[in-house]
Amino acid sequence: LNQQKRVVRAYYASVSFVDTLVGKILTALEATGQRDNTIVIFTSDHGYHLGEHDFWAKVSLRDESAQVPLIISVPGQKPAVCKSFVELLDLYPTLARLCSLPAQARLQGKDISPMLQDPKHKVRTTAFSVAPSRKGFLLRDDQWAYIQYGEDAKRGIELFDMKRDPNQYTNLASKPAHQKTVAQFKARLAEKLKALRDNDLKRAN
Repeated sequence: LNQQKRVVRAYYASVSFVDTLVGKILTALEATGQRDNTIVIFTSDHGYHLGEHDFWAKVSLRDESAQVPLIISVPGQKPAVCKSFVELLDLYPTLARLCSLPAQARLQGKDISPMLQDPKHKVRTTAFSVAPSRKGFLLRDDQWAYIQYGEDAKRGIELFDMKRDPNQYTNLASKPAHQKTVAQFKARLAEKLKALRDNDLKRAN
């Protein structure tokens, strides 16, 4: 228990430290007159478990670990809250568009800048994430969180109903009533992995 308390304290100390550094960056932009000429993005590469599901740190594909903060501040744009699913690889094409750089068809990310004008704009209906150390893959939409371990699913499957079970306590993957949903997600994941591997690096070889 003492060790867990220390981890929680260290986490909150890190949050406070990051908050201070962000403040310093914004203060420096204001002081140099560059605030209205700078796009600021605040995000992270992963979330962090603090004991949920008996997990600690970034060890799963549950929401606590797979979700990340994403705040984009663009000069001249009014603040808004957007609900669409996005992925971190969407940031590059978005910045390219905001900076008037040429669009690149080879990119797998999507330009999410239309959300800045229309917060209801939908970029993705499903988000994809990977946990390499666990060989896990996540497909997450409004209704379901589908997690598959191994490309052949031999290491297991998890399926959570995010409407009825938002904290992801009950794995429905083995329930007979949900086998159709599991089969659909398994096929969608196979197509997703195939599409991701069809890229310019592969074609160059």
